[in-house]
Amino acid sequence: MTPPTHITENNHIRLLAAIMFVDIVGYSKMMQEDEDNAKYLRDHQRSVIETYLLNYHGQVMQYYGDGTLIIFGSALAAVKCARDIQVELIKEPTVPLRIGIHIGDIVYDDEGIYGDAVNIASRIQAFGTAGSVIISDNVFNEIKNHSGIYVESFGEKKLKNIAKPVCLYSLICNSLEAPEQHYTEGEEPGQATAVNGSKLDEILQKSKKSVKKLGSLNRGVSDMFRTSYRNHINLSAIADNKSNIMISINGIIISIIIASISTRILSNSLLILPTAILLITCMMSLVYSVLAARPRVSNEKVTLDDVRSNRSNILFFGNFHTMERDDFVTGIEELMSDSERLYDTMARDLHGLGVVLSKKFKLLRVAYNIFMVGLVLTVCSFLLVYSFFSNAIGS
Repeated sequence: MTPPTHITENNHIRLLAAIMFVDIVGYSKMMQEDEDNAKYLRDHQRSVIETYLLNYHGQVMQYYGDGTLIIFGSALAAVKCARDIQVELIKEPTVPLRIGIHIGDIVYDDEGIYGDAVNIASRIQAFGTAGSVIISDNVFNEIKNHSGIYVESFGEKKLKNIAKPVCLYSLICNSLEAPEQHYTEGEEPGQATAVNGSKLDEILQKSKKSVKKLGSLNRGVSDMFRTSYRNHINLSAIADNKSNIMISINGIIISIIIASISTRILSNSLLILPTAILLITCMMSLVYSVLAARPRVSNEKVTLDDVRSNRSNILFFGNFHTMERDDFVTGIEELMSDSERLYDTMARDLHGLGVVLSKKFKLLRVAYNIFMVGLVLTVCSFLLVYSFFSNAIGS
């Protein structure tokens, strides 16, 4: 194996290497439920990693609790090692890992390694789920001329504190026999292939064995959350618009009553009843419309411990606005590193949004019903008044 290219700068060594970042999904929750089992799974994971590193000449640079930072002299070696690790760890005892791989410059000194490449590797693994291997476009470019490797395009993603978006791919990790290759014009044999969903299904159906497939990210889940959030936002905007319409209409009617009709009541006392009905209708409808549009912000003090124990939802601004900034950032980073907890929090956030939206529309329904009934009663009372007034004049 060719060693990583390196140059020495003062006491630092700059390397061009493939960086692998490994993380256990839901480790915090495991620790809360059973510390001994969580520690056993972590140690088992480390044992498997160290075993396969011997085959692919990787080196563990640092352990971060349940995370592991590893470097390789070859992108291909890193990808194959990650695939073998995931295939091994789906066996009992199962360890839910997600892995991110990037290739680039790193700086190595006595304290460890650091650099943009390390940051990118740690960031891209967070896009994965249990059993996934996410690789950057740099890694894909290195392995695309090698056979037996299949990836699914994950699109271009913006990474935190990284200036340029990075194209990501999800490695298809499986123990299937190599499928029969069919090449189109311009495609050469012996290449890694980026496949879409339909082509991937076709390849897997031709395989002779059927095993659990890892690494294909569940886009349906993200689409579901994205659609649900968009629907909530749109419905909330509709509710606010309807509230503003009712507030404007009732405000105009009340202004007309005060400015015009009030002077005529002095000359005709019969107008008191329909005017009072209309005024009460507009006031009640106005109040309910304002209640529907009025912002609601909790003053409850929320701490990082509340977020970690799922007693509070960090995604809702009404909760996190009372948190210290550092605690909020820590809570968000912990949430992003635990996909199971992230989905649970998003589900509770959607439920909370639904509850608020339900209250808005219930208040609006009351406001519109009051306005409708009151307007009918007002018109009827005005007709009765004018009918009585006409009869009185005629007699």
